[in-house]
Amino acid sequence: MSQPTTLYPQLATDEKGRDVEDVQSSDDDNDTRKDVPYGIQHIEATVHTFTRVDYWILFLSIFLVGCFDNMSRTPYQAAALSSWSAAARSSTLGVTRAVISAAAQPVYAKLSDFLGRPFVIMVFTVIYVVGCIVQATSQNFDNYMGGFVLFVLAFSGQAVTFAVLIADTTSTRSRVAFSLVPSLHITINAWVSGTIAQKIMKSSTWRWGFAIGSITVPILTIPLLATLLLGKRRAERRGLLAGVPKLTSVMRRSSGWKDLFWRVDAVGLLLLAASLALMLIPLTLGGGSKARWAQAKQIVPLVVGVVVALPAFLIWQWKGARYPIIPFRMLKDRHVLCSFAISTLSAIAASSQGSYLYYTLLVSFSRSVESATRIQNIYTFVRTVGGLAVGFVIRKVPFLRPFIMAGGLAFVLAYGLLYRYRGGHSDGDIAGLIAAETILGLAAALAYFPAQTALQVVVKHEHVAATTALFTACFSVGSAIGAAMTGAIWTSMMPDKLLQGLQGANVPDAAKIAKEVYGNPLKFIEKNPVGSVARVAVEGAYRDVQRYICISGLVAGVLLFAFSFGLHNPRLGDKQSLDDEQLEAIGMGDGQTRREGKADAASPDLDSQALPPAHVNK
Repeated sequence: MSQPTTLYPQLATDEKGRDVEDVQSSDDDNDTRKDVPYGIQHIEATVHTFTRVDYWILFLSIFLVGCFDNMSRTPYQAAALSSWSAAARSSTLGVTRAVISAAAQPVYAKLSDFLGRPFVIMVFTVIYVVGCIVQATSQNFDNYMGGFVLFVLAFSGQAVTFAVLIADTTSTRSRVAFSLVPSLHITINAWVSGTIAQKIMKSSTWRWGFAIGSITVPILTIPLLATLLLGKRRAERRGLLAGVPKLTSVMRRSSGWKDLFWRVDAVGLLLLAASLALMLIPLTLGGGSKARWAQAKQIVPLVVGVVVALPAFLIWQWKGARYPIIPFRMLKDRHVLCSFAISTLSAIAASSQGSYLYYTLLVSFSRSVESATRIQNIYTFVRTVGGLAVGFVIRKVPFLRPFIMAGGLAFVLAYGLLYRYRGGHSDGDIAGLIAAETILGLAAALAYFPAQTALQVVVKHEHVAATTALFTACFSVGSAIGAAMTGAIWTSMMPDKLLQGLQGANVPDAAKIAKEVYGNPLKFIEKNPVGSVARVAVEGAYRDVQRYICISGLVAGVLLFAFSFGLHNPRLGDKQSLDDEQLEAIGMGDGQTRREGKADAASPDLDSQALPPAHVNK
C-alpha cells in the first residue's frame, strides 16, 4: 500500500514510521502555511492520521445522517399546510428555503475553515433539533415557518460541510462518485418513505413525521464527530499540529477575535447575504400577484439588491477583503462563472417541476399518498443512482465537460415529456410521467455533480470550502428562482383556470369550490372522486397551468447546455486538485511554481488507501 500524500507540508516519519514534525522544514514552508486558516490545517493533519476504518466510519456516518434526516417531508408538510388551508403557499416555503440556504452556506464554509469542521457540525445539529421540535408543535403556518427556517439553517450547514469533508478526503478522479455519499439514502428512502409517511399519518399525525428526526439525527452524528475529533487528537500527539494554535487559545485573545473577523470575511458575508436576501425575498412576497409587483415594497428591495448590495459585495471582494470569500481573479474566469451558471440552471430546471408535483399527482393523476410520494422521489433517486454511476464512469473516462453537455440535452428531453404528460389516469399517462422524471434525474446526475467537481479541482485546498459553498449557494438561488417562477405561474393562473373550468362545466357554487380547491386540494379530492364533473374540470385546470411550468423548465435546460461550452476540460488524476502545470494551462494558476517535492493532495487516494482490497479489485 502506497504512502498517502497530503497538503500538510511539515510532516515526516521517524525510524519507527510514526509521523513527527519535520524540524528541518524551511522558513518558506512556514510562510506558505501562515495564511492558511486554522481549520484547514487541522483537517489536513487529521486526515493524514486516518486509517481505512476511519474512512469507512466517516462515509458511513455521513450516509446514515442523511438517511434519517431526509425521510421525505413532503407528505407531512402537505398535510400540515392543508390543515391550515395554506397549500398555495408551498412555493413561499421553497423560495424561503433557497434564500436562507444561499445566504447561510458561505457563512458555514468560512466558519468551518477557521473554527474547524467538528465545531460547525455540532452547531448545525443543535439548530436542527430545535427546528424539528418547533415544526412538530406548530399550530399555524407562521409557527411552522419559524421551525422551517431553523431546519433550513441546519440543513444548509449539513449540505456544505459534508460536501467539503468529501473534498478534503478524496482525489479528483474519485470525487464525483464519493460526492454522492450524502445522497445515497435516496436509494432507500425513495421507496420506503411513502409507506412510512402513510402509516405514521394513519396511526398518529403529521407532527410525528417532523419529531422523529430530532431524536435520530443527533445520535447518528456522534460517530462522525468522534472520528474527526479522535483523528485530530492523534495528530496533536504525533506533533502534526505543532505551531498551529488551538481555537480555545486563539479566542481568549482580542487579537484572535479580530483575526476571526478578517479571516471569515464578516463584511463580505454580510454583503453577500444582504444581496441574496434583497434580490430573492421580493420573489417570495410578490408571488404571482400583479398588484403586489406594482407596490414599492416589492420593487425597492429588488433594486437595492441589484444596484447597491451586489456591486458593494464585488467591490469589497476586489479591494477591501484581506481574505476574500473567493479570490476575485477567479470570479473573472469563464470556467468559474459557467460552473456557477450551470448550478443555478440545474436548480431552476429541478424546482420548476417539483414545487407542485405532489399536488398534481394527487389531483391530476389520482395517485395515493404512498404512490405520489414514491413518484415524486423518482427524480432524486435517479439523480443519486445516476450520479454514482457517472462517478464510476468518470474514474475510467477522467473528463467532465462531455457529461455536463449530455446533462443539458437530457433536461430538454425530460421537459418535452413532462409537457406531453401533464395529467391522466391511464397506465400510459403515468408511465410517461415516470419516464420524464427518470430522465430529469439522469440529467441532474450528468450536470450537477460533475460541474461541482469541475469547480473544486481548479482551486487550492484553502479555497475549496468557499467555492463549494458559492456553488451550492448558486443552486439555492436557482431553486428560489425556479420556485418563484412556478409560484408566480400557479398563483396568477390557477384561480382563474379553476373558476373558468368549473363554470364551463356548470358546477354549482363554482367560485366557492374554486377557492376551496386552491387552498386545500386534499379535501377536495376526498369529496370528489375521479370522473365526477367537478373533478374533471379541476384536472383540466391543473393541466393548463402545468403547460407553462414545463416551458420555463425547458428554457433552463437549453441555457444549461449552452453554458457547458464555456467549461475547461482538464484530465482528472489521483490528487486532491490539479497539478500546477494543468492549472497554468487552463489559466487558473497563480503564476508561481510550487516548491519541488511539495504534495498536492489533501488525503490518501481512496483507490488504494480508504477502500478494502476486495473493493479495489472490483
